[in-house]
Amino acid sequence: MRKPLAILAPLLLSACVTAPLPESENINVLWGDALEMMHCEDKGVVVGSQGHWYDYWLINDGELTEGAVSQLRNKAMALEADTVLLYAPKPFSTSVTFLAKAYRCHP
Repeated sequence: MRKPLAILAPLLLSACVTAPLPESENINVLWGDALEMMHCEDKGVVVGSQGHWYDYWLINDGELTEGAVSQLRNKAMALEADTVLLYAPKPFSTSVTFLAKAYRCHP
């Protein structure tokens, strides 16, 4: 009985990859320099992260990356931002994590 539980426990504990909210698809995601954002209103820092030590091997890297970006977009939307400027991804072996600044660039 313990062996099946040990196999199923990570599956039960794993969270689904974050899905984008329909409205968040309008959030622009950019790599670049903060100088580009000089004429935009700074709305704050957002973090998008997907994957855990117990489930990262169940989800492919592309899905983890898409989930992290979706989480960024969803959080930016909650701040009424329309653009996020990504910084270099944080190097974790069990997850994908992005740090970004959220901006409102269009009235």
